[in-house]
Amino acid sequence: MAGGLLEYSGLVTKTKAMRARLLDADDYASISEYETVTDFIAFLREHPAYTPVFERHGEVAHRGQVEAVIRDSLYMDYCKLYRFSGVQPRSALQFVFSRYEINVIKNCLQSAMEGNGREITASGGFFERHADFDLKAVMAANSVQELIQAVTGTEYEGLLKELEVRAEQSYADYAFALDIYYYKKVWKEIAKVSDKDTRQILEQVFGTEIDWQNLMWMYRAKRFYSMEEADVKKHWIPVSYRLKPAETIRLFETENTDQFVETVRQTAYFRGKQAVLELEDELTWERVMIRTYEKICKNHPMSVAPVLRYLYEKEHEIDLLTTVLEGIRYRVPPYEIRSLIMAM
Repeated sequence: MAGGLLEYSGLVTKTKAMRARLLDADDYASISEYETVTDFIAFLREHPAYTPVFERHGEVAHRGQVEAVIRDSLYMDYCKLYRFSGVQPRSALQFVFSRYEINVIKNCLQSAMEGNGREITASGGFFERHADFDLKAVMAANSVQELIQAVTGTEYEGLLKELEVRAEQSYADYAFALDIYYYKKVWKEIAKVSDKDTRQILEQVFGTEIDWQNLMWMYRAKRFYSMEEADVKKHWIPVSYRLKPAETIRLFETENTDQFVETVRQTAYFRGKQAVLELEDELTWERVMIRTYEKICKNHPMSVAPVLRYLYEKEHEIDLLTTVLEGIRYRVPPYEIRSLIMAM
């Protein structure tokens, strides 16, 4: 077992307790019926998983504040787990924190390109102490140039400057470039992890994530955008875990989404002892990740795997809550909101 029973027993127990507070189907059914954002806020204020973050932020009224607060609950949970961890699990959690950094930059970049600062929070000063950049300066950026200035001297400066000089760069171009940079960096760093079991867990988690980020990007590009192969490759993460080079070539050569799906069904994700999907399953990144985590946690119950699973599930929960919040704001019928979150 990665790190042994002594290093992980307390951390895994704490993670289980936090996981027990995740929202369930009945919770989503209830909040989908709410007619106002005020009702939505009141529900979360009373929920054990969100009471602390609302208490820390005090008065919360409009949608933007709510989104920032519930996102902050993720950072608060990360802080709790990080502080409870020993040396080995902390080194693994750094890979997750790097993603949070990238996500903050992407969110603030989107607002900066629109000419306004971002309403975003980071829990209890933890982000400020551990991030490589000045969080407040990044949040306050009203243009791409100001954001680049805010990350001067960090690993992100060169990448953003390189993108800025290219003509007509959209937010999507920046976001793809930041994601590709992140996954390449993480994959390189995982190879340096000394503990064999922890390294294998990280390879399974991030390798599967990378494969399916690529697969879902290609699927969307073929289904919705009719993009040329060269354009699809611009946003392809140059890392492969269980997808073989020959399979990747065949995927690029498929002429339509039906051929693409059939080709994906021939990969190790659907066939063989390590398959995580049934042949009749739809292609969904979330389903693949959930089943991957289930398998890893079964094989490595006393490891960093349950912690990584919880943080993934918490982040997914926040995405679902954001969808419900948007539905309430725009007066989407409850049954449509439920259909949207069931599809995620």
